[in-house]
Amino acid sequence: MTLPSLEGLRAVAVVFVFANHALLLPVFSDPSAHSVFNTLTGNGRVGFLAVSVFFVLSGFVLTWSAKPGRRTVDFWRRRLMRIGPSHVLIAVVALGQFAAAGDTIRWVPAIAGVLLVQTWWPDQDVMLYQFNGPSWTLSVDLLCYALFPLLIRFVRRLDHRALWPWLLGLGVTAALLPVISQPLLSGYPPSFYPAGSWPQMWALCFFPPVRTMEFVMGMLLARIVAEGRWPRIRVLPAVLLNLAVFLLLAHLPAVFMVAALYPVPAALLIGALAAGDRSGRRSILDTRFMMWLGELSFAFYIVHITVIFAAHAAFSGQLVGYMGRYTPTTFSTPVAVLFILGLYVLCLAVAWVLHRTVEVPAMRRWGSPKARPAPGRPHPERRLRT
Repeated sequence: MTLPSLEGLRAVAVVFVFANHALLLPVFSDPSAHSVFNTLTGNGRVGFLAVSVFFVLSGFVLTWSAKPGRRTVDFWRRRLMRIGPSHVLIAVVALGQFAAAGDTIRWVPAIAGVLLVQTWWPDQDVMLYQFNGPSWTLSVDLLCYALFPLLIRFVRRLDHRALWPWLLGLGVTAALLPVISQPLLSGYPPSFYPAGSWPQMWALCFFPPVRTMEFVMGMLLARIVAEGRWPRIRVLPAVLLNLAVFLLLAHLPAVFMVAALYPVPAALLIGALAAGDRSGRRSILDTRFMMWLGELSFAFYIVHITVIFAAHAAFSGQLVGYMGRYTPTTFSTPVAVLFILGLYVLCLAVAWVLHRTVEVPAMRRWGSPKARPAPGRPHPERRLRT
């Protein structure tokens, strides 16, 4: 059974990420207007919420669609073809921007980024060298995909009475990690993000094994919904809970904003939407347009940083641009708002092209195993050649 509202949720989450990164563009000539925009996006909190949604949603969807008997190597191949070609293409384009701007490419962090291993050691210099910043989440995804064949066996064998305790236990663990890490890691050099020391930020936000907890929460959630064990929690209360946590984080230490309190509210929202789809209830997220936007969400996510800086640099009269490497042009508040909306449309157009020309063809050609002919019969491709 398909769950269209979850596809629409992807579209909303990627808009949050876009809004968060649009803050990096100094497009408002009026500082107070930029401050208002910054406040509306929660000083970056919407981006962290969206990332938690993506991790929980990934675990949910993969578990929901998992078929018994599927070969592990086929699963891994499909996931690699889902993210690999688009990621590599945009990495090449972004590194080309670096070279065209006259920067010397630092090959060690560049290769770490291309291979998606940049989050595995606490080197802030490697993380700062982000030619495509959002790709760090793909490093977490790779670990989740690698472990999924083992994790799915564990989740399927759990007694149904243990599903909720495990899910809430992982959520509480995530919430406690900032408290546990504070006396251990707070005395180190500050992070380039506004969240405590760099080792603390790395351990809570970027370190793949920590973020895998959210993926496992999604897996547990999928089984809860599939077996009809979802409580009577509707979408509106789940949305209000996410909003309450979003507002609460404005009054807590910055280290809590990276992930700690988001996984449980994100899981409750995903569960409520999935249970609603399963029971036939309609939502504003299951329209054709929202599902289409959700289908483009990965391509949008992987390309939007490159597009927004290149476009802003072009409007600033410069051929090549990425964060901190061009002289930006600012606009009046109405023009700046229209510019940001135009950037969203442009990112959507580029994402559609990437989806149609790279993502879909790669999945069709390499994402599935080739049909195996029956014994004694020629392979279908061989018959075509003859």
